[in-house]
Amino acid sequence: MTKSVRNILVNLVAALIVTLSGWQFLDRRTMVIHAQSLPITKTIAWDANPTTDIVTKYTFWLDTGPKGDVFATSPLIAFITFTTTGPHTIHLTATNPWGESPEATLTVNVVVLARPTGLRIQ
Repeated sequence: MTKSVRNILVNLVAALIVTLSGWQFLDRRTMVIHAQSLPITKTIAWDANPTTDIVTKYTFWLDTGPKGDVFATSPLIAFITFTTTGPHTIHLTATNPWGESPEATLTVNVVVLARPTGLRIQ
């Protein structure tokens, strides 16, 4: 793997784009997803590596869950489903004929609207 592949993927964290609807940045490293209910599926997207990196596929996964692949000729988007509230990490790597890159990560915090309490007749 070339140094440029590593540099591109280190910078990929900053380039990782998510669907704007329902997302809010807490800081540069964490986003908040406001959900009405669970599960909730969101679209993630990222910038392609330069063609000189000869990326054949990108691999993504949520926390320690099963991995999914997006082949380099596909649109660089994927769907992630959150089934629990709290912090989660989205992981992304690129693969070329010489191996797999280091991970790019994005941390998100899933928050569900609280149920009203104290319902009564007055």
